[in-house]
Amino acid sequence: MAVYVLKNKRTTLERIDKFLSTIYFTDVNLRGRLYQEAVDVLAISHYDTPDRITYEQAIEHVFTSTQIGTAFGPAWSTHWFKLDIEVPEKWLGKEVRLCWNSGSEAMVWKEGIPCQGLTSDHRNDFILSHQLKTDELQLTLYIEMACNGLFGAPKEIFIGPPDPNKQYTLSQCQIAVFDRDVNNLIMDLQILHDMAKLLPEDNVRSYQALFTANDIINQCDVTDGQSLIRCHAMAEKLFNQRNGDSQHTIHAMGHCHIDSAWLWPYAETIRKCGRSWSSTVKLLTEYPNWKFTCSQAQQFEWVKEHYPAVYDKMKHYVKEGRFIPVGGTWVEMDGLIPSGESMIRQFLLGQRFFKEEFGVTCQEFWLPDTFGYSAQLPQIMQICGIKRFLSQKMSWNLVNKFPHNTFDWEGIDGSQVLCHFPPGDSYCMKGEIDELLKTVSNFKDKGRTNNSMFLFGYGDGGQGPTENMLEFINRLKDTDGLPKMKLSSPGEFFSYVENHETSNLCKWTGELYLELHNATYTTHAKTKLMNRKCEFLLRDVELASTIAWYQQKVSYPADELLKLWKLLLLNQFHDVLPGSCIQQVYKDAQKYYNDITTRGSVLLNKAVSSLYSAQSSNSSLNATAVLNTLSWKRTSVISVKSASLEKKTQHDVMTQLDVEGNTLVCVEVPEMGYAAVEPVLKVIRPVIIGKDERDGLIYIRNKHLQAVIDSRGHITSLCHMADSSQMRNLVSDGYSANQFVIFDDVPLFWDAWDVMDYHLETRKEVNDVIEHATIIEDGPLRASVKVVLKISDNSYLNQTISLDACSHYLTFHTEVRLTSTNVSCSMY
Repeated sequence: MAVYVLKNKRTTLERIDKFLSTIYFTDVNLRGRLYQEAVDVLAISHYDTPDRITYEQAIEHVFTSTQIGTAFGPAWSTHWFKLDIEVPEKWLGKEVRLCWNSGSEAMVWKEGIPCQGLTSDHRNDFILSHQLKTDELQLTLYIEMACNGLFGAPKEIFIGPPDPNKQYTLSQCQIAVFDRDVNNLIMDLQILHDMAKLLPEDNVRSYQALFTANDIINQCDVTDGQSLIRCHAMAEKLFNQRNGDSQHTIHAMGHCHIDSAWLWPYAETIRKCGRSWSSTVKLLTEYPNWKFTCSQAQQFEWVKEHYPAVYDKMKHYVKEGRFIPVGGTWVEMDGLIPSGESMIRQFLLGQRFFKEEFGVTCQEFWLPDTFGYSAQLPQIMQICGIKRFLSQKMSWNLVNKFPHNTFDWEGIDGSQVLCHFPPGDSYCMKGEIDELLKTVSNFKDKGRTNNSMFLFGYGDGGQGPTENMLEFINRLKDTDGLPKMKLSSPGEFFSYVENHETSNLCKWTGELYLELHNATYTTHAKTKLMNRKCEFLLRDVELASTIAWYQQKVSYPADELLKLWKLLLLNQFHDVLPGSCIQQVYKDAQKYYNDITTRGSVLLNKAVSSLYSAQSSNSSLNATAVLNTLSWKRTSVISVKSASLEKKTQHDVMTQLDVEGNTLVCVEVPEMGYAAVEPVLKVIRPVIIGKDERDGLIYIRNKHLQAVIDSRGHITSLCHMADSSQMRNLVSDGYSANQFVIFDDVPLFWDAWDVMDYHLETRKEVNDVIEHATIIEDGPLRASVKVVLKISDNSYLNQTISLDACSHYLTFHTEVRLTSTNVSCSMY
């Protein structure tokens, strides 16, 4: 006689939880049967090194015995383990796995081949054999353990500084029998549990899932394999109840967002790519029905160089159309700070790499994690042959939520591209029920389109899709009560939208401004300065080298320039250039900037020297030439490292020594041209400077500008002289320019990323003077004023204000020593 019990939803959900728990009742529940038998690996030997060395280098060293429970460190060091494994003969015919947990990232190597990445949280086992054979009873593996986790080696909060002394304990090193039937039923019950819990209370499918899960537990004998198979069939029956045609369709594709540097240095990113993509190609082999998207040509090049065996497998799956290069850029760069030329180079180098290596040209720009997007990007994309754009960062807006997920984006020249922001608001989906439901409920263009993208795979620190994610998604392709899931690709999604759903799309014009992470425009100012200097330098080298090649037949340094551009583009990655990385990254970035500056200057000097050699005998400063790489003629004051000319003013020649003893010369240089450095042979109206001793005001003037500077360095008046009879004051009456102020800088969370609006309420003017404004250069080519202000007891700023004889603007050179924490200094 059947017994019917009135089901309580809460208790039934908790019953399912306990049946799947890794903590409670594992001696009798389903989870406790996942690894039926397990034995520790006893023959473990170890070699440690502070460096990141190759497999070939590692195995040449002497390994010493170690054991489970030992701690290894410090942070960023590398520990190699040799595992001599003996599998019990009674496991023949069963699926056997290595279970490893070192609390860190690691890589499995077998016979010199990188096989799969390991992490303590998401991927902690490795399949030794799907069906153990006699010749697999003994084997040797090497484990390369990195002393860092997916998010570096944080001491406290995960975005905090690394702990240089962090230790990682080897808590598990076992071989075990894996029961795939148990795993299948675990996946089934987890989905049923989440459907019952997360679908609306009045949704019939919620209760169908609840009752099905309850029936499975009632009928399941965890010790009986046939019982597991029958229970799995019960779950499949519910999963196979299909949706209607009008249901929202989710295009699911694998992804692995790897920050080229962030909470770890560039060198560790190389290993993250190897660990992540070796795991990916392994899953592509085991699960033939899904596709993986991958951006950043730089990372492909790293894997090609350091993991050629993995790269060969990647090329195989690219050819099959399952490992899909996307983005078309060298790295996923910052979207606002790089110059337009740098953005073009990102596409040029990225697209060329993908074309040469794989014969493919990316059709979509892929930038999911950048802190805002310039309005010039649609035009640049169109020029580079790209008409589609994917991101999701706008979902991070602090105040105003972005109103669209699928829309047309129009740039400053009217160029338009089709955009999609996955409505799940993440590029690290796991294929779980709550993510599917959010994808639909959060979709902001309902009625206009009925398709969206779903990027699954662990990201930021890498690792990518896992076996469990694919198992979840394969069960949910078309289940009544849930959106449809289609294993797809970016090309399939965008093509469908373009062909069927574009007529009702909305249009966004101009910049995609992220209402968060505003401090990244100023954080690590030196990095931003060096980026711009290097952008200018490489442009100058290319122009001078092109002229030298054309006029003097000097060989063009294409290979060297390519290397320097790659370094610069790498440093434009969307965490490096904005200033949101750990200190070690900026040490590496500065080395690259120094390399670019040193090698680029050599190339520039070589090109200019070849151009100038025929003219040098005509110049009184015969060792120096000046190059103008702009497209208009320039008359400017420059500094020459020579004191050979004394300060003098004649009717046709004007020079001056600056405060450092160098010679100032006013030169004229044609557009896109070069000239000898020598004083211009015509009268230049000198710059005039003087101080009114009554009020301490300093007056400075040339033929274009007139400024008044008070004793604190404030600009109380700045007049532009449009003609001899008219002057326009650019400073409003009653106000001053060049006013320094300090604000509190205590954001809600992201310290290096954010400044908040409430900081404006803490404004304090910097008015304490250490050295009053003093004239330090008095013309005729340059006039300068120096002032030193006190910010706090140990903080100050030193500023020089200059006006050149032929300049249309004042120049400010400001050095700030700010020792206070959580304080920002600005100038108005």
